[in-house]
Amino acid sequence: LSYLGEDFSLQFQQQQLEIERFVALHTERLRLEMESRRRRSSRRIAAAVVENVSRRLKAKEEEIEKIGKLNWVLEERVKSLSLENQIWKDLAQTNEATANALRCNLQQLLSQVHETSGAAAGDDDAESCCGSTAGDFNRLCRNCCETESCVLLLPCRHLCLCDACASSTNACPVCQALKTGSIHVNLT
Repeated sequence: LSYLGEDFSLQFQQQQLEIERFVALHTERLRLEMESRRRRSSRRIAAAVVENVSRRLKAKEEEIEKIGKLNWVLEERVKSLSLENQIWKDLAQTNEATANALRCNLQQLLSQVHETSGAAAGDDDAESCCGSTAGDFNRLCRNCCETESCVLLLPCRHLCLCDACASSTNACPVCQALKTGSIHVNLT
Protein backbone atom coordinates (compact mmCIF):
# COMPACT_ATOMS: atom_id res chain seq x y z
CA LEU A 1 0.00 0.00 0.00
CA SER A 2 2.78 2.37 0.71
CA TYR A 3 4.20 1.52 -2.68
CA LEU A 4 0.92 2.38 -4.23
CA GLY A 5 0.80 5.61 -2.24
CA GLU A 6 4.27 6.56 -3.42
CA ASP A 7 3.40 5.73 -6.99
CA PHE A 8 0.25 7.78 -6.71
CA SER A 9 2.13 10.64 -5.11
CA LEU A 10 4.74 10.54 -7.87
CA GLN A 11 2.09 10.45 -10.56
CA PHE A 12 0.26 13.28 -8.86
CA GLN A 13 3.44 15.38 -8.79
CA GLN A 14 4.10 14.68 -12.46
CA GLN A 15 0.58 15.68 -13.38
CA GLN A 16 0.94 18.74 -11.20
CA LEU A 17 4.17 19.66 -13.04
CA GLU A 18 2.53 19.08 -16.43
CA ILE A 19 -0.41 21.27 -15.44
CA GLU A 20 1.96 23.98 -14.25
CA ARG A 21 3.98 23.72 -17.50
CA PHE A 22 0.77 23.83 -19.53
CA VAL A 23 -0.49 26.87 -17.57
CA ALA A 24 2.93 28.55 -17.90
CA LEU A 25 3.02 27.81 -21.64
CA HIS A 26 -0.54 29.04 -22.10
CA THR A 27 0.22 32.14 -19.99
CA GLU A 28 3.32 32.85 -22.11
CA ARG A 29 1.34 32.43 -25.33
CA LEU A 30 -1.39 34.69 -23.98
CA ARG A 31 1.19 37.27 -22.92
CA LEU A 32 2.86 37.19 -26.36
CA GLU A 33 -0.52 37.47 -28.10
CA MET A 34 -1.53 40.42 -25.89
CA GLU A 35 1.82 42.11 -26.52
CA SER A 36 1.47 41.56 -30.26
CA ARG A 37 -2.05 43.01 -30.22
CA ARG A 38 -0.85 45.95 -28.16
CA ARG A 39 1.98 46.64 -30.65
CA ARG A 40 -0.43 46.41 -33.63
CA SER A 41 -2.88 48.71 -31.85
CA SER A 42 -0.07 51.16 -31.03
CA ARG A 43 1.06 51.14 -34.68
CA ARG A 44 -2.51 51.78 -35.89
CA ILE A 45 -2.93 54.62 -33.39
CA ALA A 46 0.46 56.09 -34.33
CA ALA A 47 -0.40 55.83 -38.06
CA ALA A 48 -3.76 57.52 -37.45
CA VAL A 49 -2.08 60.28 -35.43
CA VAL A 50 0.58 60.78 -38.14
CA GLU A 51 -2.11 60.87 -40.84
CA ASN A 52 -4.19 63.36 -38.84
CA VAL A 53 -1.16 65.57 -38.14
CA SER A 54 -0.10 65.37 -41.81
CA ARG A 55 -3.59 66.36 -42.93
CA ARG A 56 -3.64 69.29 -40.52
CA LEU A 57 -0.13 70.38 -41.57
CA LYS A 58 -1.13 70.25 -45.23
CA ALA A 59 -4.27 72.31 -44.49
CA LYS A 60 -2.19 74.86 -42.56
CA GLU A 61 0.39 75.04 -45.36
CA GLU A 62 -2.40 75.64 -47.90
CA GLU A 63 -3.86 78.32 -45.63
CA ILE A 64 -0.42 79.96 -45.25
CA GLU A 65 0.03 79.89 -49.04
CA LYS A 66 -3.44 81.38 -49.55
CA ILE A 67 -2.75 84.13 -46.99
CA GLY A 68 0.64 84.78 -48.65
CA LYS A 69 -1.05 85.25 -52.04
CA LEU A 70 -3.70 87.49 -50.50
CA ASN A 71 -0.96 89.48 -48.74
CA TRP A 72 0.88 89.91 -52.06
CA VAL A 73 -2.33 91.07 -53.78
CA LEU A 74 -2.98 93.55 -50.95
CA GLU A 75 0.62 94.84 -51.11
CA GLU A 76 0.26 95.38 -54.87
CA ARG A 77 -3.05 97.18 -54.28
CA VAL A 78 -1.40 99.41 -51.65
CA LYS A 79 1.41 100.23 -54.12
CA SER A 80 -1.15 101.01 -56.82
CA LEU A 81 -3.22 103.19 -54.49
CA SER A 82 -0.09 104.96 -53.27
CA LEU A 83 0.96 105.70 -56.85
CA GLU A 84 -2.57 106.84 -57.72
CA ASN A 85 -2.58 109.04 -54.60
CA GLN A 86 0.71 110.63 -55.67
CA ILE A 87 -0.65 111.25 -59.18
CA TRP A 88 -3.77 112.91 -57.75
CA LYS A 89 -1.62 114.96 -55.36
CA ASP A 90 0.61 116.14 -58.22
CA LEU A 91 -2.45 116.93 -60.33
CA ALA A 92 -3.99 118.90 -57.46
CA GLN A 93 -0.77 120.90 -57.04
CA THR A 94 -0.64 121.57 -60.79
CA ASN A 95 -4.29 122.62 -60.81
CA GLU A 96 -3.72 124.84 -57.79
CA ALA A 97 -0.75 126.51 -59.51
CA THR A 98 -2.82 126.97 -62.68
CA ALA A 99 -5.72 128.38 -60.68
CA ASN A 100 -3.37 130.82 -58.91
CA ALA A 101 -1.90 131.93 -62.25
CA LEU A 102 -5.38 132.34 -63.73
CA ARG A 103 -6.52 134.28 -60.66
CA CYS A 104 -3.51 136.59 -61.04
CA ASN A 105 -4.20 137.06 -64.76
CA LEU A 106 -7.86 137.73 -64.08
CA GLN A 107 -6.97 140.32 -61.46
CA GLN A 108 -4.61 141.98 -63.95
CA LEU A 109 -7.32 141.95 -66.62
CA LEU A 110 -9.91 143.33 -64.24
CA SER A 111 -7.54 146.10 -63.16
CA GLN A 112 -6.85 146.88 -66.84
CA VAL A 113 -10.59 146.98 -67.54
CA HIS A 114 -11.08 149.18 -64.49
CA GLU A 115 -8.27 151.53 -65.61
CA THR A 116 -9.69 151.64 -69.13
CA SER A 117 -13.15 152.44 -67.74
CA GLY A 118 -11.70 155.15 -65.49
CA ALA A 119 -9.74 156.70 -68.36
CA ALA A 120 -12.80 156.67 -70.59
CA ALA A 121 -14.83 158.45 -67.92
CA GLY A 122 -12.22 161.24 -67.84
CA ASP A 123 -12.49 162.00 -71.61
CA ASP A 124 -14.41 165.04 -72.74
CA ASP A 125 -18.02 164.74 -73.83
CA ALA A 126 -17.38 165.01 -77.55
CA GLU A 127 -14.89 162.18 -77.58
CA SER A 128 -16.97 159.96 -75.35
CA CYS A 129 -19.99 160.64 -77.53
CA CYS A 130 -18.18 159.40 -80.62
CA GLY A 131 -16.68 156.47 -78.71
CA SER A 132 -13.03 155.56 -78.74
CA THR A 133 -12.29 152.37 -80.70
CA ALA A 134 -8.62 152.03 -79.71
CA GLY A 135 -9.41 150.23 -76.41
CA ASP A 136 -12.04 148.04 -78.04
CA PHE A 137 -9.62 146.96 -80.77
CA ASN A 138 -7.22 145.52 -78.17
CA ARG A 139 -10.02 143.34 -76.83
CA LEU A 140 -11.18 141.99 -80.20
CA CYS A 141 -10.58 138.35 -81.15
CA ARG A 142 -7.13 138.04 -82.75
CA ASN A 143 -8.48 135.47 -85.19
CA CYS A 144 -11.70 136.96 -86.61
CA CYS A 145 -11.32 140.59 -85.34
CA GLU A 146 -15.12 140.80 -85.02
CA THR A 147 -16.05 139.63 -81.51
CA GLU A 148 -14.66 140.54 -78.09
CA SER A 149 -11.99 138.14 -76.74
CA CYS A 150 -13.35 136.02 -73.90
CA VAL A 151 -11.26 132.81 -74.00
CA LEU A 152 -7.98 132.43 -72.09
CA LEU A 153 -5.64 129.92 -73.78
CA LEU A 154 -3.48 127.47 -71.85
CA PRO A 155 -0.56 127.16 -71.25
CA CYS A 156 0.43 130.62 -72.61
CA ARG A 157 -2.50 132.40 -70.81
CA HIS A 158 -3.26 134.88 -73.59
CA LEU A 159 -6.81 136.26 -73.61
CA CYS A 160 -7.09 136.59 -77.38
CA LEU A 161 -9.93 134.50 -78.87
CA CYS A 162 -13.72 134.53 -78.95
CA ASP A 163 -15.80 131.40 -78.20
CA ALA A 164 -16.33 130.58 -81.88
CA CYS A 165 -12.66 130.80 -82.82
CA ALA A 166 -11.40 129.03 -79.67
CA SER A 167 -13.13 125.79 -80.63
CA SER A 168 -11.49 125.71 -84.08
CA THR A 169 -8.01 127.04 -83.23
CA ASN A 170 -5.12 124.77 -82.14
CA ALA A 171 -2.46 127.43 -81.54
CA CYS A 172 -2.36 130.83 -79.87
CA PRO A 173 -2.55 133.62 -82.51
CA VAL A 174 -0.32 135.85 -80.31
CA CYS A 175 2.64 133.55 -79.54
CA GLN A 176 1.89 130.52 -81.76
CA ALA A 177 2.13 128.15 -78.73
CA LEU A 178 0.11 124.94 -79.05
CA LYS A 179 -3.17 125.16 -77.15
CA THR A 180 -3.59 122.46 -74.47
CA GLY A 181 -6.76 123.91 -72.97
CA SER A 182 -8.87 127.02 -72.69
CA ILE A 183 -10.99 128.83 -70.10
CA HIS A 184 -13.95 131.08 -70.80
CA VAL A 185 -13.55 134.44 -68.98
CA ASN A 186 -16.62 136.58 -68.33
CA LEU A 187 -15.44 140.23 -68.35
CA THR A 188 -18.85 141.84 -67.86
